Amino acid sequence: MSQAKVDARKAYKKNRKEILAKEKAKASVRKAVAYIAMLAILIAVGYSFYLKMQPKPEASTETFYYLTQQDAYGILNPSLPTGTD
Repeated sequence: MSQAKVDARKAYKKNRKEILAKEKAKASVRKAVAYIAMLAILIAVGYSFYLKMQPKPEASTETFYYLTQQDAYGILNPSLPTGTD
């Protein structure tokens, strides 16, 4: 082995606990981010499913009936002139 490899191995052995602790911390952070992302996706899918399953409210017909009662100009039911004056 070359001297550089020997020095690198000695440095690794010397700082082994810190290196392994950093690797564990990185792995834990990756797992936590993955779980949070998965949870966010599941919540989004569940919420969209919930919205699709909710019945839509019916349109208010009061406005239409009010307009038909107030239709003095024949806008809603137009009639063509008969041509006999």
